[in-house]
Order: sequence, then C-alpha cells, then structure tokens
Amino acid sequence: MQLTSKQILGALQVLTWIAFIGLCIETGAILITSSISLFFHPEAAADLYLGLDLSALLHYSRWYYVQVTSLIIALYALKAYMVFHLIQILQQINLVHPFSQTIAHLISRLSRIAIGTAVLSFIANGTVDWLQKHVVELPNLNEHIGDGAAYLFFAGIVYILAQVFNRGMEIQSENELTV
Repeated sequence: MQLTSKQILGALQVLTWIAFIGLCIETGAILITSSISLFFHPEAAADLYLGLDLSALLHYSRWYYVQVTSLIIALYALKAYMVFHLIQILQQINLVHPFSQTIAHLISRLSRIAIGTAVLSFIANGTVDWLQKHVVELPNLNEHIGDGAAYLFFAGIVYILAQVFNRGMEIQSENELTV
C-alpha cells in the first residue's frame, strides 16, 4: 500500500496535535508547580517538572526564582504556540492549490514566532549563565530552556519557506491569469 499526500498530511495533523497537547501539559505543569512552590509549599521547587530543581534559587531569592520560572514558562508556551501554527497550516493547506495567501501568512507568522523564541532563549541562557556564575548552581536547567541557535536556524528555514510560498503564489496567480 502506498501512502498518499493526503494520508501523510492527516498523520502529520495527528502528530502535531499530540505534540501540541504535550507542550500545553508541560507548560501548565511548570506554571502550576512553580506557583505552588512560590505561594504554598517552597519544597515543591525541588522537583518542578522532570527533575527541574530550582529550590536553591528560591531559597536565595524569590525575584530570581520568578524571573527564571517565567522565562521557562514563556519558552514552553512559545513552543506550543509554534506547534499550534503548524496545526493551522496543516488544516488550511490545499493540495490542489497549495500556494495561498493564508498559508503564506501563517508560515511568515511561524517564522516570527520562532525568531521571538530564539531571542527569548538567548535571554534565558544569558540569565541562567549569569545566575550560575554569581548566585547559585542551577543543574538541568539548559535542557528546559533549549538552544537559541536551533530556534534561530528553524526560523531561518521557515522564513525561506515563506518566501518560496510567496513566489509560488505569484506564479500560481500568473498561471491562472494566462489560462
């Protein structure tokens, strides 16, 4: 049995929905556990999510703790938002006329969100590096923040794809006018 493009797009939609739900759960888990550790049980900061231990930071400074957890929550939320835009692209794409203004706009927006995520990741990494040098040791934190360069690379690829889609729209509209 040979898979058609429509079947592959359907499978991709299912996978992106699963990724989106997972990222939303991760974002919510970190948001809830950091709020609990901040307002009710400070010992919860020892295991915020998947071994993330910020208890030393919370004991040192509530302000730094709020700053770092806010950056982590924002990064997880932006990742979920990127996947949500990917879901919208997969739902809107038309295989007969794939180059549309809607798809080009969604792809451009996805590249802007990825650039924003990269910038925030660079800020978060800089903040964490400074805190580790001057304040307190923060183990396992980089795996929750991510690599800003990877997001920047992704943004570049998506931006190029957006430009290809814009050019494809121009060619598609020219072909419709000549027919």
